[in-house]
Formats: sequence, structure tokens, C-alpha cells
Amino acid sequence: MNTTTDSTVNSMIVTMLAEGSPVWYVAGMVNMRSHDVYVIGLAAGYPDQAKLRRAVWAAQNRTRVPQAA
Repeated sequence: MNTTTDSTVNSMIVTMLAEGSPVWYVAGMVNMRSHDVYVIGLAAGYPDQAKLRRAVWAAQNRTRVPQAA
């Protein structure tokens, strides 16, 4: 899997968790182990749904910052 796909799957996992879907359900939807989904969610603030929603909002409203060469 490339990093774009990884990023897309991770954001989908965080979004589903923020919407209140249980870890086992999200794992089934993205065809991953529950533990892996939990670890991704934990990095974004799971089980605190407010933190998850802020992470989703930040990802959707992120602006690109030019990188120094």
C-alpha cells in the first residue's frame, strides 16, 4: 500500500470512529484487525470522540505549507 492509500484509510477509520462506530465494526469495514484500527484511533484521540472530531476537522481543513528546499 502506498502512503496516499494509507492516509485515506487512516482518515476513513478516524472519521468512522468519530461518528461513533465501534472498533470491531470499523475493522470489518476496512478489512483490518480490530487492534490495528484501535491503534490508529488511539493516535487520533480515541476513545474521546471530541478529539476524534477535531482530528477529522483538522485533516479536512489542513492547508498545505510550502516545504523548504
